[in-house]
Amino acid sequence: MKKNNALSLICTILFLIGIVAAFFGFLNQGNMLLKYSLLIVSIVYLLSGWYIFKGYHPEGHPLLLFLMGYLYSSVFMSFAFAAAGWPLAKSLIAVAIAWAAIQIIMVTVIRKKLSREGFIQLLIEGCLMLVMAIAVLIYML
Repeated sequence: MKKNNALSLICTILFLIGIVAAFFGFLNQGNMLLKYSLLIVSIVYLLSGWYIFKGYHPEGHPLLLFLMGYLYSSVFMSFAFAAAGWPLAKSLIAVAIAWAAIQIIMVTVIRKKLSREGFIQLLIEGCLMLVMAIAVLIYML
């Protein structure tokens, strides 16, 4: 149940890069640096989320951790579409609300298996993604 500090730090830094890029991409649409940084964050979560999330849930099944990485990746990919102004951005942001809600539900279901710090961290990250997705969707309408 002890969380891995190095992996949790990597995950926190990756999330902060993604959420800051999403926020500034939301304010400054069309910025290439923000768009590509969101794409990179999304790809990192997709390819190595199963490993990075071991920092929060070391005993977690790889499929569960992959699903968490997939959900994070999908939300950041929708932010990349919105920041770039690409087609399907509104649809992906609408679905990102569901993905963030699913992530929050998953975290609350497995909360007894997570450390207290890991649970709070994942819950805060999920709520931030949910609020950001709702704000971007409202702005795009």
